[in-house]
Amino acid sequence: MKEQWTAQQKLWIWGKTFLRAMGPLALYVLMPALCLSLGYVALHPEMSAQEFFTYGGNFYSALGMILTILVLYARSKSKKRSFLEDTTLYFDRMDVKKAAMFLLFGASAALAVSALLTLLPRWGVAEGYSQASRTMFNGRDMIFTVLTTVVTAPLAEEIIFRGYMLNIFLETFDERRSIWIVSLIFALCHGQALWILYALAMGLLLAWVSVREDNILYGFFLHSGFNLPSVLIWLAGSFEGTNSLFFGSPWLIAAYGLIGLLLCILLAKRLFGI
Repeated sequence: MKEQWTAQQKLWIWGKTFLRAMGPLALYVLMPALCLSLGYVALHPEMSAQEFFTYGGNFYSALGMILTILVLYARSKSKKRSFLEDTTLYFDRMDVKKAAMFLLFGASAALAVSALLTLLPRWGVAEGYSQASRTMFNGRDMIFTVLTTVVTAPLAEEIIFRGYMLNIFLETFDERRSIWIVSLIFALCHGQALWILYALAMGLLLAWVSVREDNILYGFFLHSGFNLPSVLIWLAGSFEGTNSLFFGSPWLIAAYGLIGLLLCILLAKRLFGI
């Protein structure tokens, strides 16, 4: 059937597919921005935009992500479709032990990468990555930063990218092409150069795992694991003296990275048979 499409038919079908896929993404981008704008105008007009973002940016971003999920749930329900089927989100099919292994695999992989980036010379893309990472934890509402980083953002992004978007692309494209398209879009949404490369590699793995397991919950735990070390590093460094104790030596950082790499390899053999 697909081989019989004319060039015009392909362009039309591909265009419709991309427009359908961009809907959930647009909602995910706009809803947090709307919550931030309304919160600023209605509750804190006396602050500058920068002060408000530092004061409550993480809270309103988390609120926007939660509202995005609720709107998408309501949309599926209004169309008499199953939200869980639309997003391949199956709680009843999840193996808790495997989910924990994915969480640990993501955390160990991120620990190895973070150690490498920390030890790189602070110039170019490595310095830009470090500065961008530090801004994530500049706000006062740190509880919402932790919540957003480890739970809300991974869940929302798996529902958007590996749930709705990937399933829409799979209706038109083959599995490999769909995974690449979604992963490229996911990477470009991260903006900073090294984050784009990091997100592309992570997005390819997340999409592949979601298709392989036929359940985005495993991708959620993997994604949450990827984000977990940044929170733990911030917590360790937020108390007086602990930053120099845990991260004062490059040899100590290298040891963390080596442990993360070895654990990552062991878990990859268990999870992927490699």
